[in-house]
Amino acid sequence: MDIKNEEYTNNLLFYTILKNLIKCHMSESKIIILENLINENKSLGYSKLIEFLENNVINANVKAYEDYTTLLNLCDEKNYLMWIDLTILSIELLLSKNLILEEAKAYAKNQYDDGLATHKDKLSFGYDMVNLEYPYGQRVISALLVYTITNIERNTEFILESSGKKVKKLNELIKIATNKYKINANNIFMIIMDESINQSIISTAGSSYESRVNSVLLNISDSVNVHAHDKFINSVEYDYTFELDGKLYGVNAKRTLRERYKQNFEDVNQLSVDAMFLVTLGIDLNEEKLNNIMQRHGYYVVVAQEVYDSKQYFKKNGRVISSKNFNIESLRKLFKKFI
Repeated sequence: MDIKNEEYTNNLLFYTILKNLIKCHMSESKIIILENLINENKSLGYSKLIEFLENNVINANVKAYEDYTTLLNLCDEKNYLMWIDLTILSIELLLSKNLILEEAKAYAKNQYDDGLATHKDKLSFGYDMVNLEYPYGQRVISALLVYTITNIERNTEFILESSGKKVKKLNELIKIATNKYKINANNIFMIIMDESINQSIISTAGSSYESRVNSVLLNISDSVNVHAHDKFINSVEYDYTFELDGKLYGVNAKRTLRERYKQNFEDVNQLSVDAMFLVTLGIDLNEEKLNNIMQRHGYYVVVAQEVYDSKQYFKKNGRVISSKNFNIESLRKLFKKFI
């Protein structure tokens, strides 16, 4: 489908209005005041309405006033009615943005909690996937909610019934803007939502792999230290060290290895620790890499249970431990055999 210049220009104006409304950093109450003032005074005409809005929403002495005047200057005599319609639509969409984000968080969190309930092993591949699904889930459900709100080609379904009236009103505004100005509200608003979703994902992301390793170590030892350097070779750094039965052990935690498995690649008898653990999912730990690691005395590898079960070369090597067996009882048996 060819995009006509008018369609491009109108959608660009819509996006620019949305962006400038966000840059104004208005509170919800303030943005509602702006909406009401536009609706109540749009009959004044272009110049009088803009002058009225300049003096009655944001104080000229505040920093946001410059962005606010930029928003108002997007309006001119030719696009006056369209600017009003798109600004009202933009306000309603932005008022729905937090609703979408909160519903997406709540839905993804429920799925996350259900997933954790079925995966107790924090170092397993299944547990790792649940943690990836949490931020991914927020993005997916947010996109579905935006589609629910902005799509005009179907009967809207609501994830929360209490949101139904608000969404129905918004959907009517979108239909008007689509028919009059060829606005693609779904795609344009999704650009705006992506930015907020990214921030939301950063702030609510599931636990990192390293923090999960730390949690497991705390169940093994009462003495766990973070980011320690070796006493003999200062260039060797451990993600963690832990003590068990009077001995000190180093740990490097790498979700995937790439070439990082070569770090801290000194023989243990040259180090201040009694043994060295490389904890990883194991999904990219091929047999060649494993053999290179196992050339070093006192090195052990911990891999996710599912990956351990799928590779015979893991099972054949007594110094490879499945995540399920990375516990006090199994380690004590292992140390009796090798140390």
